[in-house]
Amino acid sequence: MITYRMLPFLVGLLIGHVVTAQGTLDFSNLTIPGRPKITLADGTPIEGDQYLIDLLVKNPITDEFTRAGLLRVTSQGEVPTTPVNPFPAPNAGLFRGGSIKVGFLAPSSDATVRIIAWDTRTGDTYESASIRGASTFLVQNLGGAGSPPTLPAILYNFTGLILVPEPGEWVLLAVGLGLGFVLHATRWKSVQGESELPLEAQSRSNFRRRM
Repeated sequence: MITYRMLPFLVGLLIGHVVTAQGTLDFSNLTIPGRPKITLADGTPIEGDQYLIDLLVKNPITDEFTRAGLLRVTSQGEVPTTPVNPFPAPNAGLFRGGSIKVGFLAPSSDATVRIIAWDTRTGDTYESASIRGASTFLVQNLGGAGSPPTLPAILYNFTGLILVPEPGEWVLLAVGLGLGFVLHATRWKSVQGESELPLEAQSRSNFRRRM
């Protein structure tokens, strides 16, 4: 029989279970069939310390992609996740970030995952880099369920990633100005064409415009 004195103990057990029940996934493309790579726009697999690869997971409470709440499992314990570098040749384009615990998702649940990569020579962060790429996909059936826990989920739906140059602010401004000039010139030619029409034709054109 459950008494009032037992309630705090039971609540503590329930909270402890919720806190420890964290889904897991394998932040790597090494375990994916075909090993889809991260490449540049010309198809060259990325390699070198100048490239960083990071993992973000969508938090269903905030509806935002975040690294907060993600822990990498190591032999020394659990540590917050950090971006990783790709492997050098002959394994360029491949990466391994280890087993990741997702603090806000339970085992056996699904996760919407985003892998981002960028060239740090063009920006220290993904947001500031001008050469970057991202891939968003679903990871089904997170690991960590049962005892012993099920294995971390593999990123089966990751099909690769291409880093492409992002247009700078000056490029976007130039495109906008060019488009505005084209539209203005087109309108001017239309007006000039109408002014050259006979008076009767201009009247019909103005009448159609008012209609």
